[in-house]
Amino acid sequence: MTRSGSLAYYLTAWICGCFFMSLAVWTKDVFGTSANNAFSTHSVFALIFFYFYGLVFGVVAALAGGFLLRRVMSVLKCKTPSHWAAVGAILAPVLVAILGLCGRQIGVGEGNGLRVLRLITYGSKIVVDTAWWLAIPAGAATAYLLCRVQRAFAPQQSQQRS
Repeated sequence: MTRSGSLAYYLTAWICGCFFMSLAVWTKDVFGTSANNAFSTHSVFALIFFYFYGLVFGVVAALAGGFLLRRVMSVLKCKTPSHWAAVGAILAPVLVAILGLCGRQIGVGEGNGLRVLRLITYGSKIVVDTAWWLAIPAGAATAYLLCRVQRAFAPQQSQQRS
């Protein structure tokens, strides 16, 4: 573990960020079609399916979002989870839109470099194609947790007794 908690921070960004985004996409998919079978066994396996592929295709977006959020909040010197959630709700849809629109522009070229770029942008492209606004609650929830992790590993002020 690193001293500043970077490993825990970025793992939280990846694991929780991808879960919240997958949950949002799954919820729109399930309740957009039919709410009658929302809690069936088939639907639960669909959530696991969404989450697994969300982890694979969302890793770059989640790590980039965590990095940008940490830098922005250190510049702004904000330490409260509500501030982090507000900035995360703004930053996540912007990042997803940028990566998703780049993913649309790549096309179906044959080069190995294009394959890597398609892999990096595929998760964001799916979110943009589904509904870009799903990144707002997912970004806010992820940023809230990232603030908690950041504060847990922040250097503590030692109290001096007089």
